[in-house]
Amino acid sequence: MAVLSREALLAVILIVVLIAPAHADVVWLKSGDRVSGNVDSLDSSTLRIDTEWGGVLLIKRDAIASIDTERELNLELPDGERTTARLQVDDEGRQVVVDDAGERPLNVAVIQQASVNALTGRPKDRWESRLTYGLNISDGNSDTESHALRAHSLLRRGAFRHAVNADVDLKKDDGNTTRELYRVGYQLDWFFQDDWYAFGSSEYFQDKLREVDYRVTLGLGVGYQFWDTSLGAFSVESGISEVIEKVGGESDNNRAFRLGADYNRFFMGKRLELFHRNEVLVLAERDRGELLQTSTGLHYALNSFLSTNVRIDFDHETEPAPGRKKSDVTYIIGIGFTW
Repeated sequence: MAVLSREALLAVILIVVLIAPAHADVVWLKSGDRVSGNVDSLDSSTLRIDTEWGGVLLIKRDAIASIDTERELNLELPDGERTTARLQVDDEGRQVVVDDAGERPLNVAVIQQASVNALTGRPKDRWESRLTYGLNISDGNSDTESHALRAHSLLRRGAFRHAVNADVDLKKDDGNTTRELYRVGYQLDWFFQDDWYAFGSSEYFQDKLREVDYRVTLGLGVGYQFWDTSLGAFSVESGISEVIEKVGGESDNNRAFRLGADYNRFFMGKRLELFHRNEVLVLAERDRGELLQTSTGLHYALNSFLSTNVRIDFDHETEPAPGRKKSDVTYIIGIGFTW
């Protein structure tokens, strides 16, 4: 059995390294330097790349000369053109885009945005969770203490997506409870086509100060995912719900038509996130009217784990319990933890 000499072994290793695929994206800078890793997104100001040696790096867009990617990205080009393509550098050092239409020259400056996950097709499996907490305590002319806790967890596995949400909102003014809200929900989505999904949902809600002893909502319906990329997501859904509640001391069951929307968008290399979620329940019984809840806000990432956030929650009932206001607006400033 032949034994390779040390020099021959090193030569073989060198050849393997040279011919093996790099399996990494490369960002070439105008300074002549280059950064290797996995490109996550490119927005109007910043490119975000995940490197093995330095973690997530943010590179200013105007410092980039060209980009070479191993995998396809979502590209939004001038005049609203969208394509799924690879960015490459040709033999002459020019930036080109390679998609189903072939290869064509492209200046990085004209790319409106780029993100991971195909424009159509199922996004990759993932699990992400976020916990946000807001605290306000004042002591003086008035004695106020408020706590706002929100937890959200999303698990994507193949054609199924699981989402769990929980909200707790408590407030005391001069020793009197002026806010006590609890909400917990779960939804299962099944993507039977690339963008269409069927869902089943359940939610428990309680707000005793508005005399909602309990409200259980069970729903079925369909939704459409307009996009779900590394730069954000947007979906709408509608369906039929069964609303089981006790309001103002009276128990009731109602059918309802449900319409919901969920939107989020990242900016500044994904350090800033804008989000908006809303749900409308149109109850079949005219005396009950409609129920509306929305949540709109911003998250600003201080690092990969910690963020600050501000949000506005709005709850509205067209026919609340006697003597209660129709709307509640809550302003929350706090911190968030993401993993």
